[in-house]
Amino acid sequence: MPDHIKIHRLASLLIAARTEGRRLSQLDPDLQPLDAEEADAVQDEIAAVLGPVGAYKVAQVGDGPGSWGGIFSSAIFPSPADVRTPGNELKIETEIGFVVGKDLPGRADGGAYGKGEVAQAIAGAFAAFELVDSRLPVAPTPSALSGRADAMSNWGLVYGSVVREWQPLMDRALQVTTTLGGQTVLSQRGGHPSGNPFHPLVWLANALARRGRGLRAGQMVITGAFAPSQPIFPGDVATADIEGLGTIRFRLTD
Repeated sequence: MPDHIKIHRLASLLIAARTEGRRLSQLDPDLQPLDAEEADAVQDEIAAVLGPVGAYKVAQVGDGPGSWGGIFSSAIFPSPADVRTPGNELKIETEIGFVVGKDLPGRADGGAYGKGEVAQAIAGAFAAFELVDSRLPVAPTPSALSGRADAMSNWGLVYGSVVREWQPLMDRALQVTTTLGGQTVLSQRGGHPSGNPFHPLVWLANALARRGRGLRAGQMVITGAFAPSQPIFPGDVATADIEGLGTIRFRLTD
């Protein structure tokens, strides 16, 4: 059984840290989630205060276990975006995102959604920047489950134009280029952590349906970074171009 007192205490700490744009100085080991259910319950409680959730990030490779983090609607921005964040350690990651076109509440027979069913519910794909800013202490290194409770260190999302004919792109090694402050920081072909950027979406759709909060039309999903995150500072401009999905721009304002 989840420890509801612990869940509430951790959620309250993370809400305060997020609102104030700071990291926690320490995290009591007794507050760290023991399993995915507790971590996700913390996310639910945070979302009840700071939500609604307009998007998700997901990490999942092959047939292995996955992890997700909610992204609040208030921190989702169309490109080109000039944004001031409350944090001071912001990083960016170049990703492919998807927009949900049809609700996926869970199958009536209780079975899992298949790849084809999830693909049919997707309205399009887009180039994206994930805006990353952890609320957890730097040391000692928090557990992966604590990171999951903290929305996997997500602060926000910048999204580009939606491409409707997205499926032919997913099996290709796409050229991905990112510039930051006028310098190229990423130029590569392929390299998505899951191989096919669509792959983690199937796991996420089923994981959320099991929690009774399935993906809804209009929500977005980002599915993993093409390279490690890059620090960005006030005044910096970042651009990313993903083959077939176009170019996006983000400026971190003072």
